[in-house]
Amino acid sequence: MRGSDLHKRRPLIRFVDATLGRWVRHSLFVLVRTYYTLFYNVSCANKHLLQGQHGTLILATHVSRHDGPLIAAILYSTMRIRPTVHYNEYYNWAQFLPMYVASAIPMSSPKSWPHEKRQARKADALKIVHKVLANRNSVLLFPAGRVRQQEREILEPYLSGVYDILRAEPDTPVMLLKLDGLGKFQFAIYDLFWSFLGIQKGRRHVSVDISPLTDLDTSADMAAFNKMLEDRLNA
Repeated sequence: MRGSDLHKRRPLIRFVDATLGRWVRHSLFVLVRTYYTLFYNVSCANKHLLQGQHGTLILATHVSRHDGPLIAAILYSTMRIRPTVHYNEYYNWAQFLPMYVASAIPMSSPKSWPHEKRQARKADALKIVHKVLANRNSVLLFPAGRVRQQEREILEPYLSGVYDILRAEPDTPVMLLKLDGLGKFQFAIYDLFWSFLGIQKGRRHVSVDISPLTDLDTSADMAAFNKMLEDRLNA
C-alpha cells in the first residue's frame, strides 16, 4: 500500500478502532479477566495511581507467561495499556488475534538480520512507544526481556529499551509493577474457592503492586542504569 493511500485510510482505521475495535477489545478483556478471577485470586495495590498519570511507562517483573495478559486484564478498567512483546510472540500465527486486539508493540528483531536492518527496526519500535505515550496511553514493558529463569530478575547490561525511551523523553512518568505468587520461583498459596467440588487446591493467590519510580538516573551509562533498574526490580 502506498503512503498516500495509507494516509487517506487512517481516519477510517481510527473510526473502526474506536467502534468495532473497542467492542472487540472489551469483550476479549472481559473473558480474560473472568478466567483469572475464576482460577486466580488477584489483588492489585495502588492501581488508582495510574488514573492520574497518563502516558506512563510501566516497568514490570516477568515471572511467568501469564504476566502480560493478567496485567492487561487487571488494568483494563483503569486505562488502556499497550503491552510490548518479543517479536517471536508477536508474529506467532497462533497469537495473532490477542496481540492485534491488545495493540501489542513488537520489540527486538532476529539476530540473523543485518545490523542496519535491526537498528531500523529498533528505531521504528521506539517511535511507536513514544507516540503511544504522547497520546496519553500507557506502555507495559518487561525490562528483563524474558520470563525469569531464577529467583531474581536479571537485566543484562546490553538491554537498551528502557534506557533509550527515558533518555529520549526523561520526563516520562514511570511506574514499577511487581508480581508475586505467580512464578515458579515464588511461594504458592491457594484458597478454597473450588472446595465445594472437592478440590482443596483452589485459586492461587497473586499480588500486583504498583509504585512510582522516580530515581532512575538516565545520565549514567547504560550498564550502570540497567544495574540500578535491576536493583529496583528485586528490592
